[in-house]
Amino acid sequence: MRFRPKKEKSDAELLALYLKKDDMEVLGQLYERYLEMVYGLCLKYLSSPENAEDAAMAIFEQLPAKVNKQEIQDFRPWLYVVAKNHCLMQLRKKKNKQVIVADRMQSEDFVHPFSESDKEKQEQQFEKLEHCLETLNRQQKTCVELFYLQERTYKEIAEQLSWTVGKVRSHIQNGRRNLKNCIEALIAKKDEK
Repeated sequence: MRFRPKKEKSDAELLALYLKKDDMEVLGQLYERYLEMVYGLCLKYLSSPENAEDAAMAIFEQLPAKVNKQEIQDFRPWLYVVAKNHCLMQLRKKKNKQVIVADRMQSEDFVHPFSESDKEKQEQQFEKLEHCLETLNRQQKTCVELFYLQERTYKEIAEQLSWTVGKVRSHIQNGRRNLKNCIEALIAKKDEK
């Protein structure tokens, strides 16, 4: 009698099994397949092995909540987006902490890295962006805000709006192009004066 090696379950089968039994061991088995990818991605964004390890662990800890509330067609690309978004959020938090620390550390000896004119330029650019965002059609504005401000994926936006991913992608690309054209027109108008 010959023993056949046990056939390894597919990602979809493991995911379905986890959703049915809520068994963390099954989810761990699925995550372990892509741990190297997640770690490599985190290392690329966070530039430190320790931070990458912490991020990979944090992503695993967040998986049950994310997996249970989203419909996942293909686990690997979905996990890639989750890991990338996690790293980007970490970078944003780090940047915000640095700004807060810099604000708290101001003293008479401290020179702010932006001069008043730089701050004014930043404020003017933000005002231009706000103005141009209002010129987009409703679909483009909605998609751009969800993608860039709320950091949703194309798929999440498509599900929320009951559209196809292609339609969402098109609205984001067109919205981005229209924003660029609008801002360039405002700059050109200002330069004419």
